[in-house]
Amino acid sequence: MLPAAAVGVAIGALAGRAWRRRGRDEARQRSAVSRVEAHLASSRSPAFTPAKSTALRRDVQELVESKEATYDLEVLDRVLRDIRDLANADEAIFWRWVESRQTLVPSAWSTEGEPRPAHFDVRAWGPIVRWSAEETSVQFAGLDEAPTLAAAPVSGPSHVYGVLTVSSATGMRFDREAARSWMPRFAAQVANLIQLFDLRREYGRHMRQSGALLDAVRRLHGHRSVEALGQALCETARDVTLAPLAGLVRWNAVAEHGVLQAISPAGDLEPGFHVTADSLVGKACISGLPMTLDDARAATVSSCAFGGLPRETGSVVIAPIISASTTIGALVVEGRNAGDAGQHEARNVGLLAAIARGPLEIVWEIEEVSIRARTDPLTGLANRRHFDEQLRRVVAETDRFGGSCSLIMVDLDHFKAINDKLGHDAGDAVLKHVAQLLREAIRTVDLCGRYGGEEIAVLLPQTSEQGAVELAERLRVALDARPTRHGSESIPVTASLGVATYPSPVPYGDWLMLAADRALYEAKSAGRNCVKLIRPSHVTPALYKAK
Repeated sequence: MLPAAAVGVAIGALAGRAWRRRGRDEARQRSAVSRVEAHLASSRSPAFTPAKSTALRRDVQELVESKEATYDLEVLDRVLRDIRDLANADEAIFWRWVESRQTLVPSAWSTEGEPRPAHFDVRAWGPIVRWSAEETSVQFAGLDEAPTLAAAPVSGPSHVYGVLTVSSATGMRFDREAARSWMPRFAAQVANLIQLFDLRREYGRHMRQSGALLDAVRRLHGHRSVEALGQALCETARDVTLAPLAGLVRWNAVAEHGVLQAISPAGDLEPGFHVTADSLVGKACISGLPMTLDDARAATVSSCAFGGLPRETGSVVIAPIISASTTIGALVVEGRNAGDAGQHEARNVGLLAAIARGPLEIVWEIEEVSIRARTDPLTGLANRRHFDEQLRRVVAETDRFGGSCSLIMVDLDHFKAINDKLGHDAGDAVLKHVAQLLREAIRTVDLCGRYGGEEIAVLLPQTSEQGAVELAERLRVALDARPTRHGSESIPVTASLGVATYPSPVPYGDWLMLAADRALYEAKSAGRNCVKLIRPSHVTPALYKAK
């Protein structure tokens, strides 16, 4: 066996000849690591371009990282060729440890143009490679003077990446003594390169994520209506997950009830759909914890995620929107097939929900202020100011598009006696009860407003005189049949109702409220608990002057 000093001199001379052959090209005078650094530097982008929100999608990230991995392997192959040449070997291979399979697989090799290593004897040398990884030490095969295989563990800061092998069928020029010195150096060079790749890949992920989230912020901010922001949020959620359906739910933590505020066009639900506490979305909102079902088919057999009728759903992700430890909403995405919406999508939806919290709080607060400004706080009906605005709008639309609009004035009979006998709390309970009954009985386009103490007005767009009288009679019967419960008391409630219709018999929109009020007076004069229609003989200029 050659002395270590002689081997060192031989290796030094070999390396010197190799570098002198590369003397005409300045870049080839550097070490292998320097060549890698130069190659990486030359391939860097000159500037960072913010990514669109679609960059968070699983398929986009997989494509980008696949291209990065291909490039990394090309660089690693070049380093392995340098190691092979320095060792005067047939082949140098990096074997990566695959945790999921508990095995070592060839990840990069020096042999060019081959789909797999071409000079490795798996049957003879395979156990030695695994032994090197398990013992974290340099292992050999062949003679001491000219080993045919040298294997060294490639170790990172906290774990072993894999094993570096150098092999030669006729025996390397290194003896075992020299190889014990050189192989750890080669392995450290490969380990540093892998760490560099991992760091760059992680940095790239963060940069793409930051750019995509910045794009999402830009798309969400600036909206001042619930409808516009909800739609933008659903579109962005679909972009970051590739899910066909996304929905936004506003949640009332006190009532444990939610309302669907926006949903992508692919959904068969409509905004305004009520989300119950026993639905998947309701359970996630109550717990305040995200829910991910890679396979949601069994969970949606009886109802969909929002609590509606069963709808075929492959997978679902629900991300609660939390403000001050209270759930205020939820962002929901659904995949067609099992696995379409998984942990990757859950992370993106969770990030998007966190970004959307601020804008949603703003628009929801604006909406609340707007509702309070036009709503009676006791009954939840429209207040007088808002009702008058809508009355003018409906009259103008009737003038423009034709047809008729009607107005019903409702006055609770003997309401003062209820307050005097049972107290104002009982009176308030009666007003709330009546308001709820009226809301249940009218159409979505109709409007109920508290016009005075116990007076309630019902505005009916595109409604004839006959239709208004029929509705008024149904309202009267419903009130008479359903007394108010207040504590242990059952309080009977009746009402007098007056009906007027524009443009006939009321010829002017300004007279409609006065005409309905006059009809109400006729109902009270007739003994209460009845419906009266404005008589044409009462629709005179004197009616308007009475104002």
